[in-house]
Amino acid sequence: MRLEFAERMRCPRPHAPTPLIIVASRSVERELVEGVAGCMICHLEARVTAGNVIFPGAQVPVAIDVSLAIPQQSAELAPVDPTALERLIALLGLAEPGGAVLLTGRYAGLAASLAQQIDVTAIVLNAQATSGESVSAVRLAEPVVPFSDHTFRAVALDSDTALPVLVDAVRALQVGGRVLGALPLERPRGVRELARDATEWVGEREVGVGGIVRIERR
Repeated sequence: MRLEFAERMRCPRPHAPTPLIIVASRSVERELVEGVAGCMICHLEARVTAGNVIFPGAQVPVAIDVSLAIPQQSAELAPVDPTALERLIALLGLAEPGGAVLLTGRYAGLAASLAQQIDVTAIVLNAQATSGESVSAVRLAEPVVPFSDHTFRAVALDSDTALPVLVDAVRALQVGGRVLGALPLERPRGVRELARDATEWVGEREVGVGGIVRIERR
């Protein structure tokens, strides 16, 4: 994972939002390859292996059907459908290079091709990362997106995405960034719908959407 995005990770546990401290044991230029990410509040530690960040209690993800043809088909890896890739790029509004994109489920199978074609960092959540440069997986048990506000320029969420993850993904999205959701996933509050068909909807994050603000007495 690129260090600039690893440094935007935060603890997934339910306490005050806290950035994770990154201790790299191996990095290549600006890519974090091996190391540990730890929380100063609850002392949670995630291991970084081959650029992927694995939190305690994370489940081993199932294989991804990268054809995106029919979700019920075999989950064995298949060649990427160029039409599906072009559709994803268009719906997420990825005309320019740079930044990071969050992908879940079936969309994670396009991560490597997306990163290569558009020159973005592709981060897949609780899925297997298809091998390739600028592609990393983050796996955790908690239903959150463990990144700071406004980290991603776009997100693509599969139909089985839990509601807390959907809401948290919007928080971690830049204002004006695109959200692609596979039906029957519902469009969350704070996202203006741009288009919809029989299988997906796409929207844009509006201004003024964020997480809960914690108020404390001095």
